[in-house]
Amino acid sequence: MRATAAPWLPAVRTCLRPLRPVLAALLVTGGTPASAQAAPLKVQQVLGRAEVLLDGGAWRPVSGSTPVRLGLRTGTGRAQLVGGGGDRAGTILVGPTSRLRVFRGEADLQGGQFLLSGPVAVHVLGNHLVLERAAQARVDLGGAGAESRVAVLDGNARLALGKRTLHLGAGQQADLRTGQVTPFTGGDAWYAAQFTGVGSASVQATRGPVYLTSGGDRQIAEVGAILQPGERLNTGSGAWAEVGFAGGGYLRLQAQSELGVRSRERTARGQELTLQLTRGSAWNVVSDGQAAVSAPIQSTAARGSVYQVGPGGLVQVFAGTGTAGGTGIAALGRFNQPLDAERAQPLTLQVDPVPPFLRDLTLSATSLPEARVTARVGLRTFPLTPVNGAPGHFQLNAPAAPLTEGPHTVQVRAEWRGQVRTRTLRVLIDRTPPILSDLRVGGAGSVLLVGGTVRDAATERVTLTAQLGAERFSRTVTLGADTGTFQLTLPAPAPGTPLRLTARDEAGNEVHADLP
Repeated sequence: MRATAAPWLPAVRTCLRPLRPVLAALLVTGGTPASAQAAPLKVQQVLGRAEVLLDGGAWRPVSGSTPVRLGLRTGTGRAQLVGGGGDRAGTILVGPTSRLRVFRGEADLQGGQFLLSGPVAVHVLGNHLVLERAAQARVDLGGAGAESRVAVLDGNARLALGKRTLHLGAGQQADLRTGQVTPFTGGDAWYAAQFTGVGSASVQATRGPVYLTSGGDRQIAEVGAILQPGERLNTGSGAWAEVGFAGGGYLRLQAQSELGVRSRERTARGQELTLQLTRGSAWNVVSDGQAAVSAPIQSTAARGSVYQVGPGGLVQVFAGTGTAGGTGIAALGRFNQPLDAERAQPLTLQVDPVPPFLRDLTLSATSLPEARVTARVGLRTFPLTPVNGAPGHFQLNAPAAPLTEGPHTVQVRAEWRGQVRTRTLRVLIDRTPPILSDLRVGGAGSVLLVGGTVRDAATERVTLTAQLGAERFSRTVTLGADTGTFQLTLPAPAPGTPLRLTARDEAGNEVHADLP
């Protein structure tokens, strides 16, 4: 017997036909139509280089809060996107060299790496993905032959893959090509905490075993070392290292931690360097908004803020020198805040007066006891060493390779935890002794007359000393363009008393003449 359709059914179908798209969206998003929940995408923060797509196909660099209407791509940095609010105001962290487009008001992830924090809905290569509130997932979209997956790190997610809907829980991943669901075992936390600052970054202070690794070469990290892309800074047990950005801000890498130098590129703010904390923790101090840390969910660039972070992101924020909550964080605060106060001490530099004429360069200076004090002459740099038993006193003895004769400009430089003080001196190196000529000795009654001419290539004054037996007689002769002739009046000696005449210039060079 054949069933007959109820006469009212065609009318119901006609009424439901306009609602079919809405009902389909409800099934996918779990009760909220995708068009209703999708707020306009907006760039919340950029570390490194990111560009938005404009009408006409041009790309424009972005450095802050910017709407994303058509698409976005990143360089070696990353960008964090957020919806406009409401129930689905989750975030999308766009990894390095990644790209997305905007499809029906939602992000359509096209290539690269992404970290999603729910509640959020996106498309992944055309497949719809919805994360519940507080859920977190990473999306890895490789090129040809590479793995493309959605991996849930926390909470629950639904993935519409073709005609199937996959329900994924924490620790599960789905292959976007085959639909196979397997346990997630990825260990490359590319989204770990990153620090980006303007200008170069250098090692400004260390305690304990601190190493700098480049490729397979590991060496002790020297204060003043400029960090280069690809290098890693490691601290051992009980050690720490301070890294400062030239544009302001610094971080203190805690014991048994590792900091990698991820990238260096030019952005709208200038040359930016991005560091990534891959192990342990760091204490970061933001100065004048010039350095920032980005975490998977939260990020901050608050001016003057102090906070401690781990590889997973932001742990604790401090207001000025306020105390931290929690026993572990409080301990870090008790360790780091005195170091911050020590770092805030003003650096001083005083250089002792230096004679204008020197045979060899010697210097004495005072600064903070742990400062690095150097003297630079041309392309050569000489370290001033601490004086034993005199904290804060430094000296430079004559260098092993002496300076050439002639005038030199000397810059004395003190460096300490990002602070620099300099003093500039001008000296003349002179190793050529004076010249004595036309010497004559005569007697007149009870006096002895010694005369002649003295010349010197550098100094203006020469001290003449006559050694007459056990007695010494001295006189300073001022040299000019046509002068240098002198006559010394000495008491007449006993016959046979030796007479030696010495000429000494202002640099200490001497010449001797034994007279009859």
